Amino acid sequence: MSKNKFWNYAGLHFALLSWGAAGITSNLMTIPPAGIVIYRAFIATIALSIFNRITDAGRGTSIRDKIYMVLTGMMIGLHWWGFFTAIKVSTVSIALVCISSAPIFVAVLQPFIEKVPIKPSQIVLGVVSVIGIGSMFKFESQYQLGILIGLAAGAIDAVYSVMTSRTREGISNTYVTQMHMLGAFLIVFAVYPMSGGSFQWLVLETNVDYFGVIFLGLVCSAVAMSLYVQSIQELSAFTATLSLNLEAVYGIALALMIFGEREYLSPGFYVGASLLVGSVVTDAVLRVRSQQPVVDAV
Repeated sequence: MSKNKFWNYAGLHFALLSWGAAGITSNLMTIPPAGIVIYRAFIATIALSIFNRITDAGRGTSIRDKIYMVLTGMMIGLHWWGFFTAIKVSTVSIALVCISSAPIFVAVLQPFIEKVPIKPSQIVLGVVSVIGIGSMFKFESQYQLGILIGLAAGAIDAVYSVMTSRTREGISNTYVTQMHMLGAFLIVFAVYPMSGGSFQWLVLETNVDYFGVIFLGLVCSAVAMSLYVQSIQELSAFTATLSLNLEAVYGIALALMIFGEREYLSPGFYVGASLLVGSVVTDAVLRVRSQQPVVDAV
């Protein structure tokens, strides 16, 4: 293996590991999920704007493209909000498994958007996914709300992925990410206060809160996203696509080590999770073999 390929692999897995650790970090923080998203998106926006100003990225981007990217970013903001909320009302493992369903939702959405027939394989995988989700509901009924919110976050992630795949080519990846982070900040900052209450939800109370917002904003968003984009440009689509599923694996492994018995679930849940994740992996393999573009669902 060449040194360049080694560092691309290292960057890819660092990004996936940090995304898996994001759920654990949020579970340790005292501020509500909306506050976590606000800080994560704001810090990432500032960091990327400074980098893009230095590198002159994004110059000449039209107002129309900027608006589209901000609207796309609103989807990732809602996705994060749902993901962190699912963790708070269930477990890290449940939330990670549920959001990993995003590619299945993409497979359902794309035929309607691109006006092409649904393939029989997509129907079969969809049925298997539903069976897996049903098993999760049956054996972890006390966490049904968390499962529902997690699946909703996965569906929103699918919308984000499809919208991202339709972004005009030629725009710097770091600038696209900056606009996405801005959109994520704007949507949650605008919507959450409507539920009432003061801005107490933005107060950082513990050292974990301070560490968490920095880790999520800089490492998980600005740095990890840049490393991921760089890596997939150099590695094969097959490698990049299958590696995305390791986010849940890394996150669940870390959660079991840190939270112990709190993360232990019934065998029936793991059977259902295996069916769901297996459907996602199979869909990824079929897409790569048919040379379909695989959208990024981070």
